[in-house]
Amino acid sequence: MKAAVYYHNKDVRLEDYPDPIIGPGELKIKVDSCGLCGGDTMEWYLADKAPIILGHEPTGVVVEVGQGVTKFKPGDRVFVHHHVACMSCHYCRRGSFTMCKEFTQTHIYPGAFAEYVRVPAENVQHDVHLLPDSISFEEGTLIEPMACVVKGIKLADIRPGDTVAVVGSGFIGLGFVQLARVWGAGKVVAFDLNDWRLERGLALGADFAINSAKEDGLEALEEINEGRGADSVIVTPNGVKAIEFGLKIAGKGATVLFFAPPHPDETLTLHPTADLFFREITLKTTYSCHHVDTAQALQFIAGGRIDAKAMITHRFGLDRVADGIALVKEAGKSIKTIVKPALTPGVGETA
Repeated sequence: MKAAVYYHNKDVRLEDYPDPIIGPGELKIKVDSCGLCGGDTMEWYLADKAPIILGHEPTGVVVEVGQGVTKFKPGDRVFVHHHVACMSCHYCRRGSFTMCKEFTQTHIYPGAFAEYVRVPAENVQHDVHLLPDSISFEEGTLIEPMACVVKGIKLADIRPGDTVAVVGSGFIGLGFVQLARVWGAGKVVAFDLNDWRLERGLALGADFAINSAKEDGLEALEEINEGRGADSVIVTPNGVKAIEFGLKIAGKGATVLFFAPPHPDETLTLHPTADLFFREITLKTTYSCHHVDTAQALQFIAGGRIDAKAMITHRFGLDRVADGIALVKEAGKSIKTIVKPALTPGVGETA
């Protein structure tokens, strides 16, 4: 089969790769679509793993089932989650499934920027879902990243009527904008440095959109929020400057959620008294998502609470993954990029 092999952001090569062979309890999936994640662009995180085949937001068709599989059959349209927890350790018993030691050990193979993937038995058992007819393959790729949003928003402590500030109006930020409404926010305020993305935020449910490159973000927020900062602040970019901005616009008693990890060399300076103590600010982080979140995200997409179709702006074949990475890094007029093996020249063609 053909696969996109990642060496670094500007060097992703279309190469021949062995077809995956499945064992008992496993599935072989023909990949239809796979979302390109911001994590697929973090060279500092990927350098030690390269060369590697990325892609962890896939949908596709079951082409082969392993011995003992009864939940799925060839021809089924499915979404596949790339990680699952053991369901029995200390962290799993506490509901912290993404902290389970086994969570990051259960990979789809070799990665979904390829024509086919093998799904381990644990994943088949706990976190593969049939796609309802109402959800296309492309829309189904949003299940995993929106599940990360679901997990995050459950931590953001949004109470009915709260003012929620979403810092960053890229794909993840726009997901939070939509779900903040579902969680009962009274006012949703989108922040970004890009007017085009802020327009998308308004179209997808934000009440206000503030370009913090053009005006003081806190002053603009206070002007529309009775002189207060936000009750819940969700910081989606992976940089310390964004985190500092999120802390700045947080109101008294607010929860500030950090969604994405900054570069390991970046440091955040906090003044506990001024920044936290007398304002009673709660800081939270979130990593990935688990089987409960994916099931919920699927229902939000199927029920129209998340407008998946409006979030997808670009599509590339396996031969253009590097172009997709560049587009995500540019953070311009794009939201979600999808990789589709069928768009690759030569894929699926017979001699």
